[in-house]
This record gives sequence, C-alpha cells and structure tokens, in this order.
Amino acid sequence: MPGADSIIAAINAHCETLSNHDKEGWLALWADDTVLEDPVGVDTYTGIESLRTTFWDLVDDLSPMKLWLERDVIVCGNEAIAILQGVVTREGRMQHVGPLVDHFTFNEAGKISQMRAFWKYA
Repeated sequence: MPGADSIIAAINAHCETLSNHDKEGWLALWADDTVLEDPVGVDTYTGIESLRTTFWDLVDDLSPMKLWLERDVIVCGNEAIAILQGVVTREGRMQHVGPLVDHFTFNEAGKISQMRAFWKYA
C-alpha cells in the first residue's frame, strides 16, 4: 500500500499536470481500470482509455485551467480527501471554481484507482 507521502505527492501531481495541460503526465497517475466520477452522480468515466479520450476532451474545453490544494490532504490508509480551488476557461474567460472536494482511492501500486469529485453542479 502506498504511504501518505506518496499519496500526497500523487494528488499534488494531479493538480500540477492538469494545470500544465500535461496529458501523459496526468494519465500516468491513474490505474488502467480506474473509475472517475466528476461530478459525483452526473458523469462517470471507466478505464484509462475513457480518461484519455472523453474526459481529456473536457479538460481541453476548460483550458487553460489551474487547480491547487486549498488545505492539507487528509490521508487514511489508501484513501485521501483533497479540498481544491481552481480556475477554468469558459466562453473565452477565466472563471473560479470551488471549493472542490475530491475523494481518491489508490491501489497497491500507488495509482489512482478511483476518484469522486464533489462540487456544485449548476
């Protein structure tokens, strides 16, 4: 099981790679059989190929974007809660988003096996 430092580093890398529009760096953080719910109850992406195509199309649409941790990450075993803030591009202008509460689960290899993103969906 990955340790707390590895989990925190992966979550920081999640924010940095999305902010830097680093698709391959971001995909390297995820397990092949991952499940991403973003936002919870609305959109679910299953498997790395879904992240590579369908989800990344959304990232392209919102870029440039920037995400950052607002508070320290809470780690419990192989799970973590991160509270983030961000800015995304919508209709040609930057807009604030947040707070975002992301619940991560990591596999034995230290890859993200599940992420559930909670944010206000209008």
